[in-house]
Amino acid sequence: MKPEIWVAIYAAVVGTSAFFLNLKMWFDSGVKLNLSLIPEGVTIGAGPEFDERDLVLLTVTNRGDAATVITNMILFEMRSPWQRWRMRPTTSYVIPHPQLKGYQQNVPSDLEPSKRWTGAIRKRDDLSIDLHDGHHYTGVYASHRDRPYLIRIPKKITKLPKGTKAIS
Repeated sequence: MKPEIWVAIYAAVVGTSAFFLNLKMWFDSGVKLNLSLIPEGVTIGAGPEFDERDLVLLTVTNRGDAATVITNMILFEMRSPWQRWRMRPTTSYVIPHPQLKGYQQNVPSDLEPSKRWTGAIRKRDDLSIDLHDGHHYTGVYASHRDRPYLIRIPKKITKLPKGTKAIS
């Protein structure tokens, strides 16, 4: 083969590799929010006046390379995957003050890259909501996206698996 063909093949491989590297960087850039949930949360350590029980704690981490603003914390009830896909909840709630006791208001909140945001849902006696029935989702709305980021609140485990015994 002629040297010009080898140079053309080399240029094609390098050019294609550069294109795919730029494409990967384009997909990886921007805001990447990761949600984690503590479904039966308890806070302790700041003193008895700040300790709380029966919380659903949501932690949002920005793993991307751009900042965003957390605008709302929400709670949705969706009974089917079809409702989840179409974003048509049966009931919707907004949590206007999701901060823990003793902390300043955290909505709206700037969320820089590599930073965390924490919100809490408190159990209310005047609302007959069973958050642990497997049909409730919590999440946040952010300024860079029209759809919310959601995570399902799991069902409570009430009985032990077969073949296990309780610790007494």
